[in-house]
Parts: sequence; C-alpha cells; structure tokens
Amino acid sequence: MEDETCKTEKIKEDIADVPLIKAEEPGKLELDSAGYFVILPQPEKRTILAKHYSYDKELLRIIEGPDARSIYRTIIRHEWVSTLNHAAYLGQELTRAEIAMKAGFMYVQK
Repeated sequence: MEDETCKTEKIKEDIADVPLIKAEEPGKLELDSAGYFVILPQPEKRTILAKHYSYDKELLRIIEGPDARSIYRTIIRHEWVSTLNHAAYLGQELTRAEIAMKAGFMYVQK
C-alpha cells in the first residue's frame, strides 16, 4: 500500500509533464444564429423552462425539465444551439437557475 508521500510525488510527476495554459479573457460575445434562450425557474412546479426565441423575437419552442442537465442535453441533442460558447453559457445559466430554485433564491439570467 502506497503512503501519502508516494501518492503526492506521483501526482507531481504526472502534472510536471502537462502544459499549463492560462485562461484567456472572454472576447466579444458572438451571437448564436440558432437564436437565444430565456430561462425561467418555476419553483412551485419544481421545473425550469427554457424559452427558445429567434432574433425576430418569435417563440420557437419551450423546453421544460426538472433540472439543468435534462434541459441542456435536450437542447444539444436537438441541435438548437450552433456554437460551443452558447452551449457552455446555457449549461452555466441553467445550473444557476436550478441551484437558485432549490435553495429558494431569486434567479436573474446574466
């Protein structure tokens, strides 16, 4: 059985050979040609709505689910987003909405 010192040394060896890349500041926001989403937690129903709109403000669809993961996976599976940035943003915002709903806080989409 390895002791803690051996485990720590092994971790140091593993990361010593991997490049460390500094995160870049986000640049200008690029809009997704597939449209945008408005996220609305519904605490009384224990669900979250994601309303999908075109840039002409036409409501395209409403996705309803019990948690962030169900909603963003549905959106990605149906290809209702066309950029990775938008998919990442939705995952972040849906998770914030879920946490706020479960904790009883107000959620405001950023």
